[in-house]
Amino acid sequence: MKIRRACEIVVGLAAIGLAGCGGHVPRFAYVTNAGDNTVSIYTVDAVTGQLRARGYVATGTNPQSVAVDPSAKFAYVANGGSSNVSAYSINAATGALTSVGPAVAAGTFPLSITVDPSGRFVYVANGSSNNVSVYSINAATGALTSVGPAVAAGTFPLWVTVDPHGKFAYVANQNSNDVSAYSINATTGALTSLGPTVAAGSTPFSVAVDPRGKFAYVANLGSNNVSAYSINAATGTLTSVGSAVAAGTGPHSVIVDPSGKFAYVANQFSNDVSAYSINSATGALTSVGPAVAAGTTPLRITVDPSGKFVYVANIGSNNVSGYSIDAVTGALTPLATYATVTARNGPVSLVVTRGKTAVKYTPKFAYVANNINLAGSVSAYTIDAATGALGPVAGSPFAAGGNPNSVAVDPSGKFAYVVNSTQATLPIGSVSAYIIDAASGALTPVAGSPFPAGTLSRSITVDPSGRFAYVANSMSNNVSAYTIDATSGALTAVTGSPFAAGTGPASVTVDPSGRFAYVANGDLGGSNNVSAYTIDAATGALTLVAGSPFAAGTGPLSVTVDPSGKFAYVANSGFFGGASNVSAYTIDATSGALTPIAGSPFAAGTDPLSVTVDPSDRFVYVANFSSNNVSAYTIVATSGALTAVAGSPFAATPSPRSVTVDPSGQFAYVANLGSDNVSAYTIDAATGALTAVAGSPFPAGSGSFSFSVTTTGTIQ
Repeated sequence: MKIRRACEIVVGLAAIGLAGCGGHVPRFAYVTNAGDNTVSIYTVDAVTGQLRARGYVATGTNPQSVAVDPSAKFAYVANGGSSNVSAYSINAATGALTSVGPAVAAGTFPLSITVDPSGRFVYVANGSSNNVSVYSINAATGALTSVGPAVAAGTFPLWVTVDPHGKFAYVANQNSNDVSAYSINATTGALTSLGPTVAAGSTPFSVAVDPRGKFAYVANLGSNNVSAYSINAATGTLTSVGSAVAAGTGPHSVIVDPSGKFAYVANQFSNDVSAYSINSATGALTSVGPAVAAGTTPLRITVDPSGKFVYVANIGSNNVSGYSIDAVTGALTPLATYATVTARNGPVSLVVTRGKTAVKYTPKFAYVANNINLAGSVSAYTIDAATGALGPVAGSPFAAGGNPNSVAVDPSGKFAYVVNSTQATLPIGSVSAYIIDAASGALTPVAGSPFPAGTLSRSITVDPSGRFAYVANSMSNNVSAYTIDATSGALTAVTGSPFAAGTGPASVTVDPSGRFAYVANGDLGGSNNVSAYTIDAATGALTLVAGSPFAAGTGPLSVTVDPSGKFAYVANSGFFGGASNVSAYTIDATSGALTPIAGSPFAAGTDPLSVTVDPSDRFVYVANFSSNNVSAYTIVATSGALTAVAGSPFAATPSPRSVTVDPSGQFAYVANLGSDNVSAYTIDAATGALTAVAGSPFPAGSGSFSFSVTTTGTIQ
């Protein structure tokens, strides 16, 4: 016990050069979304600070706060509406969350949750019942067990935190304008009051303790300031450190960085973040320049374990702001490419986990849908992680239905889906489903496959949570929606499916947050627009976004959304006499509506049929069918506008039909319909330029009509 606590203290000091036994590299981020009762999952790029969506899980009603244990094995969510706590185990490799049994009861309207530094106890501040619930953690399963009755706090406690030594707990009480302090029983986790509460400012919303356990800070929403206190190391009592320091309007949340040198405050009503340096001797705060802009109504703020990045959950704009920290001054600078990332509905709180190594994406397999009449197939390849070269999987190609047009893989890499546009001599679509052998990449049909779709099915996608699949049906002018059985991969039609689209829906995609779906309607002289939908997080059902459909160019055949969820891009083929170009849109983070970006549409090659964005969110690639090349663009981070990469377009073999980038962002692959093969390229990480991989193009089989390509990868 003593060793583990000492280890946690060292981790808290990692940013000033000490090594922690648990590591201090950021790996995963979790965001609670009060508007739709979910928790979003992200990987964190330890170098750039980029948050990359990895789906979401359902939680209780109106989730208000999320915490992770020091070992990053378990996550806990305080659900304000259902007055309980959800527990999850964390997949160490992927960050995926798995529920640990039913939620456990808390007090009324729990608002804040924290885990003590030993990783043995959880504390929850219950706003409406004016108390704090205490739980012990099962070290093997993560399950929670109540530790006696809840302990009284002040009036409407909003926030609870524990000092880094695990000796004391502090609670900010909104309506009584004070802070409750407790000692912690090292054996049971039980709390004992340290006596009378300590006065704070008006409407204190949160409390934070520095990594050495010397100082505490309280954000006072009503008085627009931050109170500072010194902590008696022996007794835990708080003593005011001078006058409160001014913050922005409505300071909601305060955090101290791992070095203990800087403090940051999210100001709810002025939509910004205040930064302060901390006097190491007295704990006094000094402002570090003007506040920096955040999103709308920023509520919670956190610093990553390395002390390099700050993240803020903005409930009003449904996004997360990211900043880099100046290690000398503490000043914040919005992340260049990743200044904001779209979240789900009503992001309230967030936390970043730590580990010994950074998250690394590694490419693994590639799959190509071969559009052969009545006897289609799927070619499967292994990807050389060093070179990007493709090698055939034993048994490839694997049988599919007639005229397969599109292939997709679920986020876990367990299942592959191929949409077939014909059945016998009829344009009746279906979906072939396969289990992917994790070692070899070989495909085995799922029981019950193929599954029925609409007429002349053209495109399939799987949502980021891996729970839903969507198919664009060109001749029936609709979208089929399915739930995915997490164990078998089987598809079941969503109630209400199919959902109406425009004329000639040719491509369907889901944004990284999993909230919105977009369909490009441009097949066979379609309606030349994009249908937009909101996705029901519980059922997968689609509802048209107000203002949908949104105008596109002529013959839009492909649509994609960038990893930040801020921009959408549509490849307009120009078929039937129109121009060949790419339409670009900003996405309203609240409604999902599309607004054309200034300068859109952007010139492409002849007959662009496919568009994709690389995982780093910096480059766009377009496969140009008739000019036999690939256009490459850089994304203007502030606007989403496109600028041609030097040397673009890059040559492909005849009739490139589909383009994708592997999960690591190192390689691009193009399925060439006219030459029955797959072109492979390395991506220049600085410029986005493409260079052919040695041995490219790679064969897909004689007469295979390579139509669509996708890749899978692993996370470690």
